[in-house]
Order: sequence, then C-alpha cells, then structure tokens
Amino acid sequence: MFLYFYGLERRLMLQENVPDADAVVAEVRRLLQVYGGNGSFKRYAGELLSAYQLKSAQLPEKLDLEVEENSYEIPIMLKVALGIRVRSGDAIEPDLLLAYVLADPETRVRTPARRAQTLLRQLFAEAVEKQYPNGMRVPAAGVRKLKVNYRACSGTFDLEIRPFGGDLPDITNRGEPIGGARRIFDDCTDRLDDYSRMLGRSEGLKPTLAAVAQLPLGLRVKNCEELPGQPLSQLQELSNDGALISIRQLAVLAGMEPDKIAARAKQKDLSGILAAFGYGNTADPSFSLKSAKPDELAMVFGLEREAEANLEPGDHYRPMLLSIMLGMVIAFADGLLHPLEERRLFGKIDEAPGLSRDERVRLKAELKVCAADASRVADWTKRIGDVPEDRREDLADELVAIAVADGTLHAREVSQLEKLFRLMDLDQNSLYLRLQGSVAPQNRPRDGNDDLPLVIPAGIQPPSIPVSPAPPRTPATRVDVSRLEAIRRETRSTSSVLADIFLDEAEPPIELQPAIEEIENGDAPFDGLERRYAWLLLQLIEQEAWTASDFERLVRGADLMPGAAKQALNDWSLDRFDELVLDGEDPVIVNASLFSETTPQSPSLTVSVEGMSA
Repeated sequence: MFLYFYGLERRLMLQENVPDADAVVAEVRRLLQVYGGNGSFKRYAGELLSAYQLKSAQLPEKLDLEVEENSYEIPIMLKVALGIRVRSGDAIEPDLLLAYVLADPETRVRTPARRAQTLLRQLFAEAVEKQYPNGMRVPAAGVRKLKVNYRACSGTFDLEIRPFGGDLPDITNRGEPIGGARRIFDDCTDRLDDYSRMLGRSEGLKPTLAAVAQLPLGLRVKNCEELPGQPLSQLQELSNDGALISIRQLAVLAGMEPDKIAARAKQKDLSGILAAFGYGNTADPSFSLKSAKPDELAMVFGLEREAEANLEPGDHYRPMLLSIMLGMVIAFADGLLHPLEERRLFGKIDEAPGLSRDERVRLKAELKVCAADASRVADWTKRIGDVPEDRREDLADELVAIAVADGTLHAREVSQLEKLFRLMDLDQNSLYLRLQGSVAPQNRPRDGNDDLPLVIPAGIQPPSIPVSPAPPRTPATRVDVSRLEAIRRETRSTSSVLADIFLDEAEPPIELQPAIEEIENGDAPFDGLERRYAWLLLQLIEQEAWTASDFERLVRGADLMPGAAKQALNDWSLDRFDELVLDGEDPVIVNASLFSETTPQSPSLTVSVEGMSA
C-alpha cells in the first residue's frame, strides 16, 4: 500500500497540470477510509492532501478543524487558516483557536477534555468571548511569512510551497495567542474535572443528574434536556405538587446508587445535587437532626436560586425548627392536626425573624411531611432541654396557644403540656393559669411565686409529682458506659445534638480527664482502633453533633490533639466502613449510623477512670 501511495504522491506533487488530478485525490481519500487506522499513513495522507491544495491554490470553502491532539507539528491547513485570519485582520474564532491549542505539541490534554469534548468546546467558546469581547485578533506586522516544506512519505524528495505567493503570515512560532489560549483551555478542563470524575462512575459513561450537577451553572439545565427519564422535569413536578417521595426513589432520580443512600455523607451528596438545580429536600442532613432511612418520605421544594455548594442553616433556623416541632407534638396529642393548628404554625414560620426565604419554605415543607407521618414528631420531646431558659416562657405561651387553636382542649393535649412544662422546669401552676386565661403573658408570675393559688380548668386534675430524696452518690473507680454517661451529664451544661445553636455565654468546661486503663472491645465495632481512640469514639457516638469547642475539650480530655484525632478516626473509618465517621468543623457531625447495629452494650465495654469525682 505504501509503495502504491508513493506513486500517487509523485503524481500530485512533482508533475504539473496532472489531467486526472481529481481522480488521484479521490484515490488517496479512498485509501484513507481503508487504511486510516494506521496512524502513520493517516498523517502522511493528510499532509499530502493539504500540500496539494496549497500547491494548486484550491482551498476548500470551509477548513476541516478536526485535528489530532498533540500533533508532532501544527497541521499545514491549520497554519493556513490562522494566516488567512491574521492577513485579513479578522478575529480568530473560538473553534479555530481550540483546534490550534489541541494540535500544539506543548498542550497537555487531560481526561476531562477527551471525555467531554462537546462541553469543553462550549466552555472554551464562552471563555474566549468573555475575555475577548471584540474577538481575538493578531496584528500581521512583524509576523514571518508561512513557508511549507513538504517532505515526501517516500523520503525521495522535498518540496517548498509558498501559499498565496508567499504572503501568508505564520503565527505558530509566537508565544501568543497560543499562551493565552492554552490558559483558557486548562481552566475549562479544570472546570470539567468533577463532571468527568462523576461520569466515569456511571455505567457506559452515560450522563446522569448527579454528573450534570457538577457542571458550571450555565451548562446544567441545558444538558439535562437529553437525560433519560427527564429527571429535572420530575423534580419540578414534585416541587409544584408538594408530593412526597422516598429517599431511595429520590436517589434513583438523581442517578445515585440507592443501596448506599442510608449513609449521611450520601444524603448530603444527594442534597447537593438537587441544590445545584435549585431544589431542596427535607432529608438534607445539614438541616435535619439525623440521617433519614432510605424508605422514609421527603418533600422536594424550590430554592430561590441554584446553589454551587451544599447550603447550611442560619443561626435562627434550628431554634425555630425545634419550636415548630414541639408545637407539632402538642397539635398531634389529640391524634389529629387540625387545620387551625396548622395555620397557626404556618403563621409562626412567616412571622419568625431572622429566617431566609428558603428557610421558611423548608420549615413549611418539614411541617407538611410531619403532618403526613405523626411518628416523626415523637422524638422531639427529648430535645426540649435544648431550649434556652430565657426562651422557655415564650415557648410555653406558644404551645398553649397551639393547643387551643382549634377551639377545643383535649385531655391528652393537657397531659402533653404538663409533660413539656416539667421538662422545661416550668411551674405547673402557670400552665393551668395559661389554660384558663386568667394571667396575661406580660403579667404572669415569674420564679419564686410558688404560693400562687392553683387554678385548674374544669375536668383537669393536676398531676401528683412525688419528690424522692436523691440517692447517695459514692465515688467509683470503675464504671460502665451508662454510668460514665451519667457523670458526663452532671459535669456538662449542654449535651444536645443542637448544642452549637444554644450555647450559653459562660459555658462551663468539660471536666472529664480520664486516664484509660482498659477497654474490652473484643465485640468487633472498634477492631483495629487504639484503645484511647476507641474510648474517644465511644463518647462521640453518644451525640450526632458536637460544637467545635465541645469536641476539642473532649479530645483534649483524652490527651489527644483534635486535628490528629479526627484524622485518625476517619482513616480507621474509611478502612473499616468506606465512610467518614466525623464530618464538618463546627459542628462536628458524627456518623453514628455506622454503629447502630454493632455498638456493644455497656456491660461489654468497661472503662477505668482515675481522678474523677462521682
């Protein structure tokens, strides 16, 4: 074949006025179709066709810009195309400039540029137009003229060609515009890194919503139109209809693996994917107290704008969420959320200061999800201790108002109110006074008024609250886990998941300075972990979130450094579970779900503590 090609080469380049030149050119193109898989022949045949076009001054109307990346040298026709633009003073269009960058031997073409060529072309064109609003133009003054030296494939002759009479500029030996163009190219490649990485995880390199979410903002929606199943349209329908969907189904819609969605980190990724298209969901771990189970229902709602990263709650969000959920506890006490009770809760959200528009929408969505599943509010009474003391009287007023919002007062609502008042250390008398309406909130008695008469509405009996003497407390040198937890509660002012929201101004230090002698951890959950780190992790998994200050005091109490301890625990967790056990800075989130089925009971873990007051 090469011997045959040598003859065709001589006919076109050495003979003048070849009568059947068109037939020879057609034969070279036919050979390219047959033997184009051979890289060497493909290059030689392409150079022959380009050189013949220059020699015969028969340039095509539209130059082919599909060039091979990292060529040994810039293709002849690419030089000609650049020279024509420079000579005429026209701008070099983005596609031609990109072809120049790709063909340059000094350009490093990475995987994202190969894997997402169409997107790269779009990003490159946008970047060039932004940087050069009037087009990239190169002055012709001082630019050397293009000389083309054709070296025969056979090696038997060289031929110098001077296109357009030798008057065509050649800019391929200059530092610009290739330097600036390559910087734009590298930046666009970097912006496609996350998309390329996510695309590589999908079957058959097929784009998913999760992959498209990694694209720059301007390319996301446009590139969702061709995704199978139209996931973005489904999200819009879910948001418009206020429909509920399971976390597992939401993961499938986003193109994630549903079997792994139980992990907190995966649910955070899911929320980030939805936020990239302007949607939030009620299972977002950044806003909820704990990870949702895959089959739990969630609601999708529209955000004010697309988010480049995961959103975080403001300072007022979690206190208001706690207040709303405690109101739901009272509203559901009679087994039914009355429309008037729901309206009052919605009004409370609308009037709350310090909340963003998206946070108000999220709170209302949370309320609707809980209204569809009353069991979701059952655990919120455990959080009532998180309410600051200076806010408890106001919360008490609101809870009573919710109880009577439907015009009736049920015995079960009163019973639930009594329970919440006890948990908030509020006087039971004040509850009945509020229920009867005999004391206005601004004039109600405060602490120290225990001698007020107890006014009880008809049909309501005050509870009998026996007070038993506290059992004697004796020091212990060896305690189990439950005992250790009790001691920690006595020496801390706050032990809640939401401690970072409700910090007092003068927070007492954590006086937990253990000297660890032994941890019997043969039951597997902490295998491979040093004893001091196992002890620390045992404390951490008691809460789902720790403020940065609490986390540091606890770690230093174990004679460890916070940064090193966090790294050591996460390294161990990645090896053991393929997930991080600690995430975030303030608060530090604990992935306690990793130990939900394996954490041993307190008798199997024994801690020896010295120098600790009982």
